Parts: sequence; C-alpha cells; structure tokens
Amino acid sequence: MKTKFEMFIDAVSYAMEDHSYNIQWFYDFDEQDTVPLIEETGCNPEKGHRLLRIEPIDSRTSFCLMEDFIETVTDEADQDKLWSSLRQRHPFSAFREMLHYTGLREKWFAFHDEQMRLIVERWMEDEGIVYKDGLFSCISNMAYEFCWEDNDFEEE
Repeated sequence: MKTKFEMFIDAVSYAMEDHSYNIQWFYDFDEQDTVPLIEETGCNPEKGHRLLRIEPIDSRTSFCLMEDFIETVTDEADQDKLWSSLRQRHPFSAFREMLHYTGLREKWFAFHDEQMRLIVERWMEDEGIVYKDGLFSCISNMAYEFCWEDNDFEEE
C-alpha cells in the first residue's frame, strides 16, 4: 500500500503531465488533494480553499526524460532503436511503441516514475510545500484563495 506522500507524488506527477486543453490542475491544501479546474463543465475547486497551481511540464522536459532513459539502456541494439524512435515524426508515440517492441516498458516506467518523483520534490521545494505530521502545507505566499464569483484567485 502506498503512503500518503507517495500518493501525493503520483497525483502531482499526473497533473504535471496532463496537457489537456481545458484543464488546469491545482493542489488544494484544504482537501489535501489535487483538483482540476474545468471552466466549461463547472468542475471547480471549493470557494475559499487555498490552492497552488500545478504547472504542466513542457514537452522538452518529457523529451529529455526519454533521452536520459536511453542513456541507461545497456543493449546497444535496443539503444539504437530507441534513439531512432526519437527521430520519427511523432517521437513520443514512436518511443512508446519501441519500448513495447524492445521489452523495456517496465524499465521505462520505473525510470520515469523515479524522475517524476524528483521533479515533484523539486517543485515542492520551489513552491515552499512541506509535508509534516501527515499533512501538506505551503509555507510560502504561493498559495491563493479560490474565489468562485470571478473564477479567479486572491492573494492571501
């Protein structure tokens, strides 16, 4: 069973990798969970809750993770196939297909999860998020109070 901290890492990691057009992700310190803001559907955080925006990671960072993984592959033939996949017109889907073909999918997911954990921990540090006594809190002024009336945030 995963710890609360591990579940937090997974949830924030998911939010960071979600590049959906109409979704913004936040960490809600009152709910102690990630929450989406989807204006078209009315799926919004609760009014008055302290929120922190979770910015999606850019595609260059994701691409670099794939490159870093390839550097860890010891079989030269598999490494060459993976490098070749990154030169395709759609490198992300080509890379996923090649992982399946080479049998490296599980190794990729283990590598990816560890790298995302490091990215989330760095984000926590940058944003002033601390985990103490089973709760996450923001010790900086980066968290904002959500105001439903104007669908905006107010600085506390």
